Amino acid sequence: MSGLGRVLRRVEAMSIRGTEHRWALIPPEMARQARPQVARVGDGLVTLMSGSDSLRLNRVIGLGHRGEASETVIDAIIGRYRSARVKRFTVLLGPGPQAAEIERWLVHRRFTRHGGYVLLLRDGRKPVMRAVTDLRVARAGRSHREAVVRILGEAFAVPPGQRGWSLATAADPAYQHFLAFAGRMPAAVGAVRVEDGLAWLGGAATRTRWRHRGAHGALIAARLRRAVRFGCRWAWSETVEPTPGRPGGSRRNLLRFGFEQACVKPIYLWSGE
Repeated sequence: MSGLGRVLRRVEAMSIRGTEHRWALIPPEMARQARPQVARVGDGLVTLMSGSDSLRLNRVIGLGHRGEASETVIDAIIGRYRSARVKRFTVLLGPGPQAAEIERWLVHRRFTRHGGYVLLLRDGRKPVMRAVTDLRVARAGRSHREAVVRILGEAFAVPPGQRGWSLATAADPAYQHFLAFAGRMPAAVGAVRVEDGLAWLGGAATRTRWRHRGAHGALIAARLRRAVRFGCRWAWSETVEPTPGRPGGSRRNLLRFGFEQACVKPIYLWSGE
């Protein structure tokens, strides 16, 4: 396995652990109503919420990153969603030794390509470029949790029923949030999670009124400095695959701050038979 291959495998494993951790934060009352399921199947992770049609929630990640996928595993995954009466789910297919083989298995079972994500990597030894902005960036504290949840809720249309989950995530010490302020007003947010020499950058959003003022770049820089402080060798992030007519500002900013595109992770959609 190449050096890049080993890093990508670690990134996929971190993504699985991070997703498991976030789902464990679902408040008990929400869990009783939504009946979430999280399970390792093969070397992938299945997340399922039978009361929701969200493809972000009903998703498989990490499949094949250790070379442990099989057609039997895929059939078991389909069976799990069918049993829960979930009509649609997606497989986010990451890099790995079986990627091409898994794609053939999915297409054979009438999965269809449904966009994808770009995985970007940054060498932690690179100097962090200074961000140009008139906004002030600071680490979010306990009193800012509501602002973090509000900004992310506006950007990603988070349903009101998931607000408790969002607050639990904002309060969890595994996630460190940074805010960009216009005066005293929180204008943008970004999260970082550090684990075993890797830093994940995600959960970023800017309120419409304060876009094009350098908030996203400043938050990237702040989180990278945090990663350096914790000795991270690599930072990684994922953005939606560029498509015609869709803004690609997040990807452009990440590239500007030293990230490099490692691969495209295709999404495959299953919508019944």
